Amino acid sequence: EMHQYLDTDGSGTNEACVSSTIGAERLAVATKWLKDNNKQGVLGEIGAGANEQCQTAVKGALQHLADNSEQWKGSLWWAAGP
Repeated sequence: EMHQYLDTDGSGTNEACVSSTIGAERLAVATKWLKDNNKQGVLGEIGAGANEQCQTAVKGALQHLADNSEQWKGSLWWAAGP
């Protein structure tokens, strides 16, 4: 089980995402590890700011998970705030 936030430090505390492609880019590293080690994973937390760039980044991350379903078995959205 892994966590992935799309802000600059990966903490989920900033509204801005690094880029519109950061979700898929960061997951690519974990996907390679899963493949190389014959493992499967679950993205236990994913979250990003409520803006267009982050929405695009999240869509890219979810597409990456779908495209690599042999390694990824699911994901859970994480939200905070009132």
